[in-house]
Amino acid sequence: MPTIKKIRRKIKQSFWQVVFTITDFRLNSHVTIAEKTLVFIKNDLIGDYILFRNFLPYIKQSKKYKDHKIILIGNSAWKNIAETLDADYYDEMIWISFDRINKDLFYRTKTIKNILSKGYETLFYPVYSGDEYTEQFLIAKITAKEKIKYAQPLPELGTKVNPCFTQVLRSTHRYLFEISRYQEMFEMFLDVSVKRFEWRNLNEDNTTVIPEKPYIIFFPGSSAYLKRWGTANFAAVANFLLENYSYRIVLTGTKKDSKYANTIINGTDKKYQDRFIDLTGKTSLLDLANIINHSDLLVTNDSASLHMAAAVNKETVCIFMGESYGRFTPYPKALFLNGRFICPPDVEKLVKDQSAIPVFLSLGYNPDINAITPKRVIKAIEDLLSTKQKHTNKILNSFHN
Repeated sequence: MPTIKKIRRKIKQSFWQVVFTITDFRLNSHVTIAEKTLVFIKNDLIGDYILFRNFLPYIKQSKKYKDHKIILIGNSAWKNIAETLDADYYDEMIWISFDRINKDLFYRTKTIKNILSKGYETLFYPVYSGDEYTEQFLIAKITAKEKIKYAQPLPELGTKVNPCFTQVLRSTHRYLFEISRYQEMFEMFLDVSVKRFEWRNLNEDNTTVIPEKPYIIFFPGSSAYLKRWGTANFAAVANFLLENYSYRIVLTGTKKDSKYANTIINGTDKKYQDRFIDLTGKTSLLDLANIINHSDLLVTNDSASLHMAAAVNKETVCIFMGESYGRFTPYPKALFLNGRFICPPDVEKLVKDQSAIPVFLSLGYNPDINAITPKRVIKAIEDLLSTKQKHTNKILNSFHN
C-alpha cells in the first residue's frame, strides 16, 4: 500500500478509535463470563465460509469443546447458508454486516450493545489474513477469558498481532491452499486429526426453481473490480456458445451485477438475446448453489460461485487475476477435478519460471485480468464440454452393454 494511503488509513483509524471509545464506553462493564462457551468471529466473505464450514463437524467431536456452547458471530453476507445448512453446529448465531459496523455509527451502536453485554470463556478468530478493524474495534472490546488467533508462520511475514489476543497459533507452512490452511487451523485449535478432506453438502434447498435445461451459467461479478473480467469478453464468449451450441445462458450474481448482465445481453447478437435468463439479484445463496449444481458448466470470475461449483465438482472455467496464486486459485486437481483456471499471460510465465512445486505467488503488482482473451476461455469451455460428453457416452455404453 503506498505511503499516502497508509497515512490516510492510520488517520481514519485513529478517528474511529476515539469515536468508538466514546460510544462503546461502559457497554461491557460488569460482564459475567459464561463458562464452557466458545465464540467464533468470522468476518470474511462467502467463499471463505464455504471452505470453512466443511470442518464444523470436528468441533463437537473434539474433547476440548464437545460440551461447550458454540456461538458464531458471522458476516450476514452468508447467513442464508449457515442458518439453513449449519444450524446443528452452532448453539447461537449473531449476525453483523461487517461492511457497516466500522463505518455506520448508528448501526454499530445498535449492533454492538448486545455483543459486548456477554462474556465468553474462549474466543477464536479463524481468519488467516485477519482484519485490523475487526480486531481493534470488535474483538479487542469483547470480554473473553482467552482470545486465540491463527496467524502467519513467522512474525516478520505479517503485521504485529493485536495485543488483545492471549494466544497465537502460528501456521507451520508459509504456502498452503486455503482448504489445507483450514485443515491445519482446526487440527491446531481442536487438537484433532483431520485425516481426509470431504466437502459438506451445499444443495439441500429443494425449493429452487431450476431454469430450463440445458444451460450454462455466467457469473460476471466479483468482490473487487480488478478481479472482474470485462463484460465485452463475456459477451464474446456468449456469442460463440449461442451460435455453436443449443445452450441457454443463465446470468447470476448480486443485484449490483445486473448492470453487467444487461451489458452482456446487449453485447450479443440480437437473434440470440432471448436465450438469456437473467437471475442477477433474484436468487439466495442456496438457490445459486442448486442452480450451479444442475447446470452443464459455469463460467465465472474468482468469486463465491467458484467455491460452490468446487463443492459439487461442477465443470467450471474460472478467469482469475492471479495476485495470490496458489492460495484460493487455482484449485489442486485432487480437490476440484473439473475446474479449469485461466490467469493473465504474465502470471502464467511467472508460474512456469518458478521451479517450486506447488507454486505460490505473492505479487507486488496488479495483473491485468483483461489480458486474458475470450479465445482462451472458449477453448477451455470446449475442452470441458468434450470431456463431459465422452464421459456421458462411456456411461451410456456401459449401461447398454
